[in-house]
Amino acid sequence: MNAIYKWLVAVLVCAAFAAFWFFRGEDEAAGLQLRFAKVTRGDFVSKVQATGTLEPQELVDVGAQVTGEIKEFGTDLAGKRVDYGSEVKAGQLLARIDDTIVELDIQRAEASVAQARAQILSADASIAQATANHNKATRDLERARKLGVGDALSQMDFDQYVNAEETASANLKSARAQQATAAAQLQAAEAQLKSELRNRDYTHIKAPVDGTIVVRQVNVGQTVVSSMSASTLFLVARDLSKMQIWASVNEADIAKVRPGQEVRYTVDALPNENFKGVVNKIRPNATMSSNVVTYIVEIDIDNPDRKLLPYMSANANFIIKEVKDALLVPDAAFDFRPPHEMVAPEFRDRLARRREGGVPPPPPAGAEPPEGAEPPAGTPLPEGGEPGAALPEGTRPALVWKKVAPNRVEPVRVLRADSDGSRSVVTVAEGDKLEAGDELATGIAMVGAAESGKAAPGGNNLFGPKRPERRMRGTGGADAKPGQMAPKNDRPGPPPH
Repeated sequence: MNAIYKWLVAVLVCAAFAAFWFFRGEDEAAGLQLRFAKVTRGDFVSKVQATGTLEPQELVDVGAQVTGEIKEFGTDLAGKRVDYGSEVKAGQLLARIDDTIVELDIQRAEASVAQARAQILSADASIAQATANHNKATRDLERARKLGVGDALSQMDFDQYVNAEETASANLKSARAQQATAAAQLQAAEAQLKSELRNRDYTHIKAPVDGTIVVRQVNVGQTVVSSMSASTLFLVARDLSKMQIWASVNEADIAKVRPGQEVRYTVDALPNENFKGVVNKIRPNATMSSNVVTYIVEIDIDNPDRKLLPYMSANANFIIKEVKDALLVPDAAFDFRPPHEMVAPEFRDRLARRREGGVPPPPPAGAEPPEGAEPPAGTPLPEGGEPGAALPEGTRPALVWKKVAPNRVEPVRVLRADSDGSRSVVTVAEGDKLEAGDELATGIAMVGAAESGKAAPGGNNLFGPKRPERRMRGTGGADAKPGQMAPKNDRPGPPPH
């Protein structure tokens, strides 16, 4: 019996100790703990990001104006057959089109010229004959006029002399008109011959500029057909050491971009290398896709060693502002307001006086202070300024909380300037101290409460998993509602009546 009693006492003692440690662990797990982020120092860059494509600054379209079969390709500066990437000089042969049809057209044009010249000779002979006839008729008429109409010359004979002179004059004018027509036909035939000779030149496709062949769109044996527009055979980039990026910039950011602005970019082919360029111009013709308006910005870049190739994708950063060796504070630190008991003791009275005096705390990050409100007490002011004086342009007063001990912080006054969305540039107020490596409070975590998804007062919401709330247990039937929530103090068992 005594052994059973001893075993029972031992079990009760163990249960008591287990309960003590369980509830003690629950209490400790439910304690509050500050979350911190470090202050850093480095270069701050405010930028607009965009993506684009590398393009040659000048791309020349080499086409064909005649129809025919590609007979052969020319050679490049290295003596090889013209192909993708070939370096060529202006006037160098790129390709030759079959000129058989063109040669036949030239022969027909030459025959037309010869025929027109023969017609001119015939017209010259007709003019000479008509001139002789006209001269004879004129002399006959002069003699008839001297005799006059009478016994020796009848009126009928006189009229015949007049008629012959008029006919000879008309024939002379007609011969001269035929000569003018023949001369015009000769000009037309010569023009046609020049056109056909030019078409023969067009069968030799030559490089219009010095450059690099980017695209070759034909092969030997392929027939080129030119009708309303010239067929494209080659695309020649004038100078690949000077290129451009055509970047698409969202309309929300386009006002921050200006000609002459520095651009830093990378390409996927060379991820470990950084390049620089300069904004050339902003094209005013916007494009819309899925209700998003974008503008094309041309960026001039140098490519002296030809590392960059046309049509590579580029990730461009338009530099708006850059600050060297800046003190950088995480943006989350500006939103944090610690509970009274977590403030270092030497600052609690000051904080309490500020609250009792009705002085509002600094506004949250990104919020503007009420119109006419004075800066909070102790706000850093411009050198020589008085309370209420204008702050430096682009800055606003803020308060951050620096770690001085576990779960203890002290306030630090700063002037907050530019932000890149995660960090802000700050200037520390005179009399306060904040250095790189210092830790700033950004929120409060409730240790052990992560499962419930609850956040501590004055802190940010935890992103831990939340315990699903229980459904009210029922007996089923028509009155049962799927997903019906139970009261907070429910326990498994029959539903309350």
